[in-house]
Amino acid sequence: MTVLHVPAFVPPTADEVLPCTRQPDLFFAPDDAAESTLQRTTRVAQARRLCDACPDRRRHQCRTWALRHQEWGIWGGHTEREHGSRAR
Repeated sequence: MTVLHVPAFVPPTADEVLPCTRQPDLFFAPDDAAESTLQRTTRVAQARRLCDACPDRRRHQCRTWALRHQEWGIWGGHTEREHGSRAR
C-alpha cells in the first residue's frame, strides 16, 4: 500500500480537493515492482491526466517540491526520471 505524502505547501481549501489525493497509488510504482511496461505506461498516463486537472500553480509547486526534495513518483505531471533530467 502506498501512502501519499502531501507536502506542506498543499493545504487544500474547503472547496479544493486535489486530484492526486483521489487515487494516490497511480503516482508511485507498486512496492513489489512487478509492473509491466504497459501497466507503467497506463498508470503514468492516468496520473498525468489527474495532474492536468490540478491548477497550474499547484503543478508548479509539485514539480518544484520534487526537484528540491528528490522525490520519487509522479509530481506535477513528471516522473522522477524527467525530474532528474531537468535537475542536471
